[in-house]
Amino acid sequence: MRLVTYTRLGVPSIGLEINSGILDIPEAASRFGRTYHIHGTSFPNTMIDLLKWESGIEVVSQIFDTFNNTPESERPMTYEKSKIEIKAPLDCPGKIIALGLNYRDHIEETGKEVPEFPLIFAKFSSSVIGPNQEIILLSVSKKIDWEIELGVVIGKSCKDVSENKALDYVAGYTIINDVTARDLQKQDVQWLRAKSIDTFCPMGPCIVTTDELKDGSGLAMSTKVNGELKQDSNTSNLLFAVPQIISYISKSFTLYPGDVISTGTPSGVGFARSPPEYLTSGDEVELFIEGIGVLKNSVK
Repeated sequence: MRLVTYTRLGVPSIGLEINSGILDIPEAASRFGRTYHIHGTSFPNTMIDLLKWESGIEVVSQIFDTFNNTPESERPMTYEKSKIEIKAPLDCPGKIIALGLNYRDHIEETGKEVPEFPLIFAKFSSSVIGPNQEIILLSVSKKIDWEIELGVVIGKSCKDVSENKALDYVAGYTIINDVTARDLQKQDVQWLRAKSIDTFCPMGPCIVTTDELKDGSGLAMSTKVNGELKQDSNTSNLLFAVPQIISYISKSFTLYPGDVISTGTPSGVGFARSPPEYLTSGDEVELFIEGIGVLKNSVK
């Protein structure tokens, strides 16, 4: 399933991306005559609330099955993508946990040593923007770089999980651009400021559930800037795979529904090119991950 957060006529909701358009999930639940309650409240209309509901993904799957088994004339209407605005699937994740140096080719281009364990840092959730929103350049940095990353969306709370159980706690996958101020990253002892500037975490366009993408491996991925290919790799090249990452992180702190893990970027980033390249106003950045789609953002 492909879950989206969207607005229509300024009203936010969550939906399923299907061939005919976007199916509004709360509306479909009501239309099919089933009422779902969570602690006395109505069906969730935000992605974070859906994920916090232990049976949320399962119920959406049931709604989707009911939709497919309903005669077309009796189905709830779907909305054309051109008539709605797709937003970041999670506009305010509880945590954004990111990995550095998790592709061997990227390690090689940076001249670093291969890490023995995942290198963890964080991004503030206030840096999140959605598809087609603008990455804003600020005067605090002159060296803004791109980084395509597979995002892992946590669907169930977990602590100290084993690798072979880790995927049980994943809701699905999305695309993340780990935009980075390279001059600040070099200047500061920690990476938090360089990674967390407002608009420096484009995310989307959807969450694809694990029944479709399994452990997230084997997915082609690429970055284009103004149509020119910059990064070209595959998630199978991850140094630490998704189950390893979740198990490692969960040994230190609890992961909650709606937390997001950004799993690292492959080679082809701007600062490692010769000569170095950085984003400038007017640039168009297009990220692609097989099975998820395309995340586009302009730079201003």
